Amino acid sequence: MEGPFPEHYEPVESPIAANPLHPTVKQNPSTRVLPNDSARMGDRRQFPYVATTYGITELFRHWTKHSRLNAILQPEQFVEVGEQLAQRKGIVAGDMVKVSSHRGYIKARAVVTKRIRTLEVMGEPLDTIGVPCVWGFEGATKKGYLANALSPAVGDANTQTPEYKAFLVNIEKI
Repeated sequence: MEGPFPEHYEPVESPIAANPLHPTVKQNPSTRVLPNDSARMGDRRQFPYVATTYGITELFRHWTKHSRLNAILQPEQFVEVGEQLAQRKGIVAGDMVKVSSHRGYIKARAVVTKRIRTLEVMGEPLDTIGVPCVWGFEGATKKGYLANALSPAVGDANTQTPEYKAFLVNIEKI
């Protein structure tokens, strides 16, 4: 939420061309975007899917990946891909995939799921890829990649917290 009144602005890397509430303003005008970050922003032509990062119950942040029991429950990095997108890309559950942004990439196992569906946004289909953000360091689990290798370092207007929750990516089977 921005300002003294509730407001909506699209993320800096948005899959839609204009903010639905303010067609002439693409993003929050007081967002902090450093020059080197600005040069590494992706667009929907090259990165057609939205990624969102999140934690998972089995691994709390990076702390519990050192627990053998938790590593048994969730031994390896994964990304969630909706059934429709997986079918279009020829991805089946358990395949290794590469998720890339204009800033970097990660490799992980594909979990094909009904949880993530193709959405219709402003009359166009839009797919989301779920990227748990608990891998990247040594632990009892298999070593993985940092999810933040994908995300922009753009600070929101109020707290300067980076926009780690919505950004553009591509996915391919490897």
